[in-house]
Amino acid sequence: MRHEDRFFQPLLDANAPLILWGVYLFGIYAFSAVACDTALANREWGGLPAVSVMLVAISALVLVAALSMLWRTLLGLQRQPQGLLPFARLGIAILATLGIVWCAMPVFLMTSCIK
Repeated sequence: MRHEDRFFQPLLDANAPLILWGVYLFGIYAFSAVACDTALANREWGGLPAVSVMLVAISALVLVAALSMLWRTLLGLQRQPQGLLPFARLGIAILATLGIVWCAMPVFLMTSCIK
C-alpha cells in the first residue's frame, strides 16, 4: 500500500521561491567574500570587474528561475482558484521575486571589491 503525503509536497512547492531567495542571498554574499579575497578581485572581463560580471550573471539566472515560478503559480491560479493555498503561493512568489530584485540592487549600485 502506497502512502501519498499531501502536506509536505504542497508546502515545499509553495515555499520554493522563498528557499531560492534564501539560497541566492547566502550565495551572493559568500561568493563576494571569497572572490574579493582571491585573484578574481583584480581580474576584468570585457572591461568590467569579473566579480561584478559573475554576480550579475548569477542574479539574472536566479531572477529567471523566480519569474518562472511566479508564472507557474499564475497558471495554477487560473486553473484552480479555490482555497487559500493558490493565493498564498502567489503572494510568496511575488515576495520572493521582489526580494531577489532588492538583493540584486547593490550589484548595480556599488563597486564589487573595496580594498
